[in-house]
Amino acid sequence: MNITENGMNIASNMQVNSYQQGESTYSNNVSSATMQQNIQDSNEQKNIEEQKQELSQLAQQLNKELSPLNTSIAFNFSEDIEGLYITVSERDTNRLIRKIPSDEAMQLAAKMKEIVGMIFDKQA
Repeated sequence: MNITENGMNIASNMQVNSYQQGESTYSNNVSSATMQQNIQDSNEQKNIEEQKQELSQLAQQLNKELSPLNTSIAFNFSEDIEGLYITVSERDTNRLIRKIPSDEAMQLAAKMKEIVGMIFDKQA
């Protein structure tokens, strides 16, 4: 084998090695991106659960602060709409004066959330 053939063989081997390294780098990048996405998803789920817990605690604290009033104002957390709602009632008779948002609005929000979930599930 002469020097030119040796040089061509070495160059050919280098190209194969760099191609193989490129494939492994791409594979590593894909698996790294997948792991990062999984970590992000789990962190978002933890954040949502923490926010729900904080809202429930905030509702309890607001109820304690507003207890001296003649009207009863209660802050509650709804799982259906994943948010707070307020009820205002007379303290003596427990007659409901107002609910914010109204029952109809809460039902509508829950249905809309369900429909949006179904749309995204079908697209995925």
